[in-house]
This record gives sequence, structure tokens and C-alpha cells, in this order.
Amino acid sequence: MPMIIGALVAMLMQALREYLPGILGKVLLAFGIGFVTHEFAMPALKSYIQSQLAGLPSLLVAYWDATGIGIMVTMILSAILAAKAHRVLLSKLSSS
Repeated sequence: MPMIIGALVAMLMQALREYLPGILGKVLLAFGIGFVTHEFAMPALKSYIQSQLAGLPSLLVAYWDATGIGIMVTMILSAILAAKAHRVLLSKLSSS
């Protein structure tokens, strides 16, 4: 019985050594990309969108805010930015 438990523990340790760095690395990469996108890329993009909305009539801007379209656009653009940043970062890492 102790040999079976020892073999199972060894298999578990080997699986952790093999798969954990990949999973943990991907999770940390996703958090880093999300942080950079949220802190640096989104404010510039949001200010650009707000500058484009300044030319609209006030009634359309009020509808934009009341319906939540601004939040929807922010969510979609942040997802697009994160996906593009992930693709660019992975291509840079694989080419190095």
C-alpha cells in the first residue's frame, strides 16, 4: 500500500511540474495584459470616443448614456484590445 501511495504522489508531482507552469504562466499573462489594457490603452481609447461624441447633439449623447451603449462599447473594445495585445505579445515571445 505505501508503494502505491508513493507512486501516486510521484505521478502527481510530475504532473504539477509539467502542467502548472503553463497554466500559471497563462493566467499571469492574462492578468498582466488585462491590467495594461485597462490602465494604459483604454483611457486613450475612451477619450478618443468621447471626443468623437462631442460633435453629436445632446439628445443623442443622453440616449447613449441612458441605454448603456457606452458601457457596451467599452466592454467590446477592451476585449478586442486584450485579444490583440495577447496575440502581439505571444508572437513577440515566440519569435525571440
